[in-house]
Amino acid sequence: MPEPLKLFPWSSCKIMLSIPGLNAIIATFLCSLTALPATAQESPADQPHLADMTEIRADDARRLQELDASAGAALRQAFAGGAPEDIAELTKALAGAPLSPEDALAALPGEWSCRTIKLGKNLPLVVYQEFRCLVSENGEFEKLSGSQRSRGKLHLDGERLVYLGTGFVSGETPVPYADLPEQVDTQTTPQLMPEIGVVEMTAPDHARILFPDPYLESRMDLILLRR
Repeated sequence: MPEPLKLFPWSSCKIMLSIPGLNAIIATFLCSLTALPATAQESPADQPHLADMTEIRADDARRLQELDASAGAALRQAFAGGAPEDIAELTKALAGAPLSPEDALAALPGEWSCRTIKLGKNLPLVVYQEFRCLVSENGEFEKLSGSQRSRGKLHLDGERLVYLGTGFVSGETPVPYADLPEQVDTQTTPQLMPEIGVVEMTAPDHARILFPDPYLESRMDLILLRR
């Protein structure tokens, strides 16, 4: 039986609404996280998996479950210390209600201009330049340019679309997500990181991927997709 929704506490929403400079778009985004499913379900063998039965690492299931906490902490730090122009870009990235996951999965294939936004931890807010990304007809996603790359696949997971992929440095050969070890050592070379995110498409030419609690650098990452 699916687990109950993990709600973003209304008290936390009220705290966010009280932050100076936090506009209605960000507040709506934070409180809309109440609609996200809790996380991957448990299989009979206690191996977490998505609704389509794709197995997922236990720590990645935790990170998906804690998306609301990652977003709240990251946005507080971003709005407290981010540059005004970067905050404006972040606001645009979070604007818009997502389409259904089925509609998004059907409309996403094609080439995209993509921009990574990192929030929290080492720096309050960093907005990177535009790079190239691709979504194939069979639901595979890849960030094609820049020093930090990602490759993986989109999965229908109940009422959301989830990305399971491998982060790697340009020039390295990534292994599939399913072949990544359960324990991650960020000091090893090549540096291969499990990357998990919730994918939301808000218009035919606008989508975003939210990466909770990345292993490196930030509290939350966004990839903003435009075409």
